[in-house]
Amino acid sequence: METSDLLRNEVLLLGQLHHPNVVRLIGYCVEDDDKGFLVFEFIVNGNLGDHLYGTNHHEPLPWKQRLKICIGVARGLHHLHTGVKHTIIHRNVQTFKILLDEKLEPKLSDFGWSKKGPPSLSKALIRLDSRVAGTLGYLDPEYGMFGVLTDKSDVYSFGAVLLEVLCARKAWDRKLEVEEQICLVRWARKCKREGTINEIIDPYLMGKIAPECFMVYADIATSCVRNRGEHRPTMGEVQVCLEHALELQDRADAAAAAAGDCNYCVDEYTCNASSGDASPIDMVWETASENTTSAEELSLETAMPDGQI
Repeated sequence: METSDLLRNEVLLLGQLHHPNVVRLIGYCVEDDDKGFLVFEFIVNGNLGDHLYGTNHHEPLPWKQRLKICIGVARGLHHLHTGVKHTIIHRNVQTFKILLDEKLEPKLSDFGWSKKGPPSLSKALIRLDSRVAGTLGYLDPEYGMFGVLTDKSDVYSFGAVLLEVLCARKAWDRKLEVEEQICLVRWARKCKREGTINEIIDPYLMGKIAPECFMVYADIATSCVRNRGEHRPTMGEVQVCLEHALELQDRADAAAAAAGDCNYCVDEYTCNASSGDASPIDMVWETASENTTSAEELSLETAMPDGQI
């Protein structure tokens, strides 16, 4: 798509979206010769990725603040999927597309690649004729391999974001020395299967997450990134689970404060592996990802400079 097409698509979609967790479009100018610009509300705190990776000298976000941000994003995505007349698939959910206002409330942005689908109450699939678009590490395997886009494609991408929030690591990072950690989703699923899920936690958060909250959070995050879309939860279910995780954290914090000990036991950060992942597509995707042929070459278009395809 040309720049003007992306701008027009964003204007068309944002014109019908009014939600506290979706960035507000103030004005625009789109010309026919592939030029134009959009004007959005001013977002003072940049994007979530900058805060997670310490860029621009941001202090690490506290765990409960991270949880609240994730809940806000889940609400925004749930609105896109069910709160408008026609389902809207964002198609490029990632930490750098989540903006934070003065109160650190999240705002979904960058709707240029988004697609409008069937009526929000319908279960019809959106089958694209255009090339696959997305970003490595966040791309739904089913969509990447077969070009079938659904609301569960956004769920997968958001699952990768949930893991990034927990680990403070990028979803796809070729700079890592350990090969199995380059793809965060694969590494997190491996750790969960082996009972070593605590290894992925951001060191800054160690001892600060209540075990009962962590278990709910880790379960919903890894459920979102199941390879088969039918085995992933809906965004509404994700939102409810995240809100429950925050309630558990608040409850544990209150009890810990009363006891005078707010350092949680790291040894309790364990979860059972989720079922429902074994399938032919899972085996194909995992095998292809582990081969010398990289995941970028797996039935996808040539990668764009920012990792998009």
